[in-house]
Amino acid sequence: MKKAVAGPTGEPAEDGRSSRWAEHRTLRREELLDAAVTAVGRYGADVGMDQIAAEAGTSKPVIYRYFADKFDLYRAVGRRVVASIVTALESVPDDADPQVMLHIAIDSYLQLLEDNPNLFRFVTHNRLLGSPTPSDFSGAVSAVLGAALAHQLQQCGLDPSRAQPWGEASLGFIRAASLWWLEHPGAMTRRELTEYLAALLWGGAAGVYQSAGRDVDGRPAPGVFPPAD
Repeated sequence: MKKAVAGPTGEPAEDGRSSRWAEHRTLRREELLDAAVTAVGRYGADVGMDQIAAEAGTSKPVIYRYFADKFDLYRAVGRRVVASIVTALESVPDDADPQVMLHIAIDSYLQLLEDNPNLFRFVTHNRLLGSPTPSDFSGAVSAVLGAALAHQLQQCGLDPSRAQPWGEASLGFIRAASLWWLEHPGAMTRRELTEYLAALLWGGAAGVYQSAGRDVDGRPAPGVFPPAD
């Protein structure tokens, strides 16, 4: 057996070949994951491994060198989607006006859904995701919302520990409406749905801010709720 050579600190030096292989493996996994995401966008939530392999220009046995099985690959696709949502939400400044922050967060979520509808269907409807489940994936998003809301509550002199259920409820509200929108894309534009959901969520939030002495208007903007014909 080859002995590890001690480094300058006395610790075993890292095998260069091992390091290069690890880097290659990480890069190749990302390339295969990119191909899987593209295949989902092209073929939909029921995409198969043959289609993913064809998109990657390789074979299924090669894919399984880098992912334990198709469930492992599918879960990685799901995590990629969630990471994109989290990144979008984290770009919203914590010190933004609370109504503006809510509007930007909803619009960012819906824009990603509009740009990648099949990926969202894949994450929310695919029964092969195994564990973590789609509901587990939402935890990362609700954590970002909860942190932003906790900051807002603290700024108002209110207990920030109550923010997490608020974030969970807000995400569930937005997610349910967005899934409906996926199936009825012609019913409302993204801007209309953003304004609509923001108005509904702001109605409750405004009451919280008013109770803390903030001078805010909880009424929806004109035109968000059009009159009946």
